[in-house]
Amino acid sequence: MPGADWERQIESTAAAYRQMSERVSQILVTSTSPDGSVRVTVSASGVLTDLRLPSDTLAAQIVACIRDAQARIPDLMRTAMLETVGPQDPNMHLVLASAKERFAPVARVDKDDWDERPVLEDIGGSS
Repeated sequence: MPGADWERQIESTAAAYRQMSERVSQILVTSTSPDGSVRVTVSASGVLTDLRLPSDTLAAQIVACIRDAQARIPDLMRTAMLETVGPQDPNMHLVLASAKERFAPVARVDKDDWDERPVLEDIGGSS
């Protein structure tokens, strides 16, 4: 029965893409300056997830400022998209969902321990 083979192939491909997505979401890359004084870690999307400097306080302030700036990106994108393509564009919701996932504020357990899990937000809400 050709239909069953086709369905199994689609299910297999979908499972492979889910597995790939999970693995990519776990990628973190760390780079250290030649003298060892600066260390940064970024996610697969390029978002800064950790910064280490000789001054832990300064590093924490820089990371907090970056997160604050990033958290404002989805609302600014939404405004720009509403003013240009309008609310009926189906791609607008996909782009905004992606931005909210990447830049949503995170619940932090400890100021030095961020696990990069986004806070769930209602994508369709008005702002």
